[in-house]
Amino acid sequence: MSRFTDTANPVFLLTLLRYVRIFSGVIATTFLVPAHSSDLVDYAASYSANYNGIAITAKYQLEQLDADTYSETSEANSIFGKITEKAQFELNTLGQLIPRSYHYKRSLMGVSRRESQLFDWNAGQLTYTKNDTSNVVPVTQGTLDLMTHKLQIRRDLKAAESTFSYSVMSRDKRKQYNYEVIASEILTTSLGPLNTTKLRRVVNQDKKRETIIWLADDWEFLIVKFSHLENGDSHELNITNGQIAGRDIVPLDIIQASES
Repeated sequence: MSRFTDTANPVFLLTLLRYVRIFSGVIATTFLVPAHSSDLVDYAASYSANYNGIAITAKYQLEQLDADTYSETSEANSIFGKITEKAQFELNTLGQLIPRSYHYKRSLMGVSRRESQLFDWNAGQLTYTKNDTSNVVPVTQGTLDLMTHKLQIRRDLKAAESTFSYSVMSRDKRKQYNYEVIASEILTTSLGPLNTTKLRRVVNQDKKRETIIWLADDWEFLIVKFSHLENGDSHELNITNGQIAGRDIVPLDIIQASES
């Protein structure tokens, strides 16, 4: 069987797109300020990865729409498919993140799949739609979506919190996402050395997977590296460039030189 025939196999392609979604779900919402602050910092960042010889690129952006409303977008591409995500949320007067909507689209060799979540906090419910089928489920205050819960992780890191446990709506089900800090590390990246905090997602030990995330301490805890291990198969996503509030990310040696 030729290499192209193998990579064009539908099962392989679905695995590839699932791999892309793992990354897009984790990398989004990475430029933050301390918990309970009324400000979030605009950003743009790009990443690259490789899955069985298939190149993957990803781009992410956070922008402020009005005084209290923000939009987070992500796009991941390979030669076989594309995933786009977009979330809108608010920051209330107490500094709490309030999800409003989340949209997901996957295109695989011309075949598309769409999902959305619409939050109605007055009614205490979430409308989840997959393609043309909708389901309404209850949602409780304090629950986040896949994108905003990762933003909250980084807000909590800046606030020096020690517990990282979040109630998250994944599709139409509520799940608990738990993380732990495992180390501080000077990480070598394509941008140069960076001070990072190393974070791990805590999952049931029976599940043969591990997710490790490196976040840049000096750059609003931007994710600079992501590693996922599942069933003995390991993959990485690495930053290629990034800007926070229009300022390019620079390595540790340049920061140290400017401070000396």
